[in-house]
Amino acid sequence: MILKKIDGISMWKLNRTLKKLAFARMELEKQMRKELIVVLLEPKKEKVLVTPEEKNEIERMVYELNGFETLKLCLLEDCKPVYMEKLTQNGVSRWLEIPVEPLITYEFMTETHHNKEQMIG
Repeated sequence: MILKKIDGISMWKLNRTLKKLAFARMELEKQMRKELIVVLLEPKKEKVLVTPEEKNEIERMVYELNGFETLKLCLLEDCKPVYMEKLTQNGVSRWLEIPVEPLITYEFMTETHHNKEQMIG
């Protein structure tokens, strides 16, 4: 499954990106201020949006990736990926949105601020 491509999206590459995001705390903190993690995907050249069935299949496949499981464990919550697209002049831009609970965002920001104070003082 991991070597599979869905609508031109390399599941292997996406899995690797999700794992990096899970282990790169600074990147994760930057994204979490918005209570949303955004993962950019490869754009499509043709100006054709996916069908609801294809969208569900993409989201299901992402949810089953072990990189997404790792990210969920880092966030300590059961989040679900949402596949998004937008028609542009050059084709279709695509991304994943992963909503994060405000409480998790607050805990990360408070912990980071507390750790900085300890380092300074």
